[in-house]
Amino acid sequence: MISLELPRARPNDFTKVLPMVEEIIREVREGGDRALIELEERFDGVKLDSVVEDRVDELASRVPRELRDAIDHIYEQLVEFHSSIKPRDFAGRSRGVEYGVVWRPIRRVGIYVPGGGRAYPSTLLMAGVPARVAGVGEIYVATPPSRIDPVICYISKKLGVKRLYRLGGVQAIAAFAYGTESVIKVDKVVGPGNIYVQAAKFLVSKDVGIDGIEGPTELVIIADESTNPRDVILDMRAQAEHGPATLIVLISTSRELINEVANELRSDENMYYLVEVSSADEAIEIANELAPEHLSLYVRDPHRYLGRVVNAGAVSLGRTPPAIIDYAAGPNHILPTNQWARFRGGLTVYDFLKPIMYANAEEPGEELVKSAMALARHEGFELHARSIGVRYGWE
Repeated sequence: MISLELPRARPNDFTKVLPMVEEIIREVREGGDRALIELEERFDGVKLDSVVEDRVDELASRVPRELRDAIDHIYEQLVEFHSSIKPRDFAGRSRGVEYGVVWRPIRRVGIYVPGGGRAYPSTLLMAGVPARVAGVGEIYVATPPSRIDPVICYISKKLGVKRLYRLGGVQAIAAFAYGTESVIKVDKVVGPGNIYVQAAKFLVSKDVGIDGIEGPTELVIIADESTNPRDVILDMRAQAEHGPATLIVLISTSRELINEVANELRSDENMYYLVEVSSADEAIEIANELAPEHLSLYVRDPHRYLGRVVNAGAVSLGRTPPAIIDYAAGPNHILPTNQWARFRGGLTVYDFLKPIMYANAEEPGEELVKSAMALARHEGFELHARSIGVRYGWE
């Protein structure tokens, strides 16, 4: 189906599922492992003796050599990308004060890898590699038990995952957030999932860190007359594989391109938005308003326009298919949706690090001392001012 009008913003409305999700979280907090086993039978139809997967080595050995080699190659590319952007400790000095920042990894991280009808081992790579590069000490993974993909086990071994849990949905998020007899309570939960998983992350975020709310998928393509229609159509259909809720928008200065794309996609069941604009500047402005998960600059000299992109999760330049970012290029496919790109980016090594600031002000400049005392007294904190003044001999 084709629309020639701009799509409306799609707020991620959890209202209809929050009561159900809250109840499941309560069951996990009160019932521990027993509740997890009951919930897995209720929602996934799987009877478990334990939520811990103890066949990791055996399952990993089943992965064909060709696929192992592919995983290893992608793993190395992701390591290089996240290592290259990893922040470094910093130290400086001004006005008699030594100051700086040291970066420390989060201690424990839980990664949720969605599953069910399909397995998504690429999600474990995308979340696990930046965590490992950051130096996270303990990585735990949960994935639905109906089908434990051997590739997930193989990647878990590469990452040095402490434990793989046979858990899906809300119960996996709740277990990570609060812990049970078998599931270790973590400091941060990351990973995509359906509306129930995202609602669960939203609810537990008061007690544990989360990466963000991800889903459904979004793609905005900006194209000009130099664009190959076949490539655009294929990229749009590729992202539509994520399901009917996917937002797919083509913005172009070429009416001929729009017409050709419309003729090809008109019979598709998915909804596509095709928008004609008078200039690339207008297209960039619209894209920044939409703040999409994926933005494709399929134009001549895409670097010229990259500098003007302010709201996007990940940007593919020129003829780069967005799908290569989903799997292997280096940037992450765990990206902000629902206009969250206005204030956060995709998952990186930064999400697994904490900046700890420090200062050594044993011999600060006189004006800095006076200024601090003046501001403290203005705010009514007399003892703050005195603790500063006495220490440096001003009172």
